[in-house]
Amino acid sequence: TGVVEFVPSTGDDSSTGTCTIKVRMAFVVPRLLANLFHGTIVEDFLRNKIMKWSLEMFRDVVKGDLALEEGNVELGDALFGAVEGKASAIEATLASSGMSPGSSAKQTIDGEQE
Repeated sequence: TGVVEFVPSTGDDSSTGTCTIKVRMAFVVPRLLANLFHGTIVEDFLRNKIMKWSLEMFRDVVKGDLALEEGNVELGDALFGAVEGKASAIEATLASSGMSPGSSAKQTIDGEQE
């Protein structure tokens, strides 16, 4: 679940109406998993890596779309290319750590891999 809030920038006299986007998210995790992973490296990884990367990619897609609307095809294409590169890097990172949805390794309760 989450909430997105668009806060107009103070002192912005431009016709574009710039703003700051505030995002608050909560993940509902089954109680067993919440107890196992609370305050662990997995929680930090989700918050500091996956969420950060996702929000940065969202920002770059929006900037790329705006650049294309303004006729700046080179910048728009560069931003979209950067997003694709970052998505590939994230996928590779998750695959190497065994956290990828397509990963064949299964994590058991006691931490051993099958």
